[in-house]
Amino acid sequence: MSAPGRHCPLHYRTDPATLAGRTDLVAETIYVIGGLYGNTAALDAVLRLAAAEVEQGRPAPTLVFNGDFNWFNVDHRTFDRINTDVLRHIALQGNVEAELGSPDGDAGCGCAYPEWVDDATVARSNAIMQRLQSAAAGFPGHVEAVGQLPRQMVAEVDGVRAGIIHGDPESLAGWGFAVENMPSRGETPAAMAAWFRRARVDLFACSHTCLPFIQRFPLDGGAGLVINNGSAGMPNFRGDRRGVITRIGSTPCPEESRLYGTQSVGVFCDAMAVSWATEAWDDWFHRTWPPGSPAAASYATRLDKGPDHGLHDAWRIDSAGFKTV
Repeated sequence: MSAPGRHCPLHYRTDPATLAGRTDLVAETIYVIGGLYGNTAALDAVLRLAAAEVEQGRPAPTLVFNGDFNWFNVDHRTFDRINTDVLRHIALQGNVEAELGSPDGDAGCGCAYPEWVDDATVARSNAIMQRLQSAAAGFPGHVEAVGQLPRQMVAEVDGVRAGIIHGDPESLAGWGFAVENMPSRGETPAAMAAWFRRARVDLFACSHTCLPFIQRFPLDGGAGLVINNGSAGMPNFRGDRRGVITRIGSTPCPEESRLYGTQSVGVFCDAMAVSWATEAWDDWFHRTWPPGSPAAASYATRLDKGPDHGLHDAWRIDSAGFKTV
């Protein structure tokens, strides 16, 4: 058995075929918000983006939190706030919520980290999870609620079917949709084609792997699309502290927050910038996770400077549609 943090429990397995023939949500605009990671400032910023669309006369977005909305929120006040507010909307489990609702002693953090992630990072994630589980013990109602959340769903926008998942179509914590695993542009591996055919969706919207991208896959005379939002609650690009969410809409994305996107599957699919960085949240993080703590060691540099990932690394479609804001 793999070490905790690299192990993917059997009960994490999902079947893309269960998405075929079902529609769980019909909406004009959907925000897919993965990897909030307990960041209350990012949550506030997402809510402001949704309110701004209404103020501009657009349809009110439906918010779908597709997992890992918990992580840094290990104090009681912030744990309660994140879960109370997120659970007012549509939410799916990520591996973090799975390990809160039904802990698996062998899974550690449940991240199922691939081999390119070093052992020290894995150990620190397991320690973060233990602290988060201790905080969650004070909120049995939240623990029960997140333990009952679904792990995947199908949303329909203008007849386009979006499979909303956390990891990849076969595992809650799968890395099959990590940008590191993406083939060259224009290629569609057999496994990727099988996922689209079995799920009978036009696109997959996912998160989990922490780096955003969008890529189109030629398929049966048409195309399937994968859009990974990376993280709503952490920086996604070098030198840029903004989070990213996915917007799927029947109307164009507001230009002031659009990073990149496409209409290649018939609706507007865009990455939206989430401007969450505030002095107050930075102060909270440094108090909660001081130097030497697991989260500070793993994330302080990323939270300040972003990862080694650029906007052009995320844009994996050979057509117009890229914008820097």
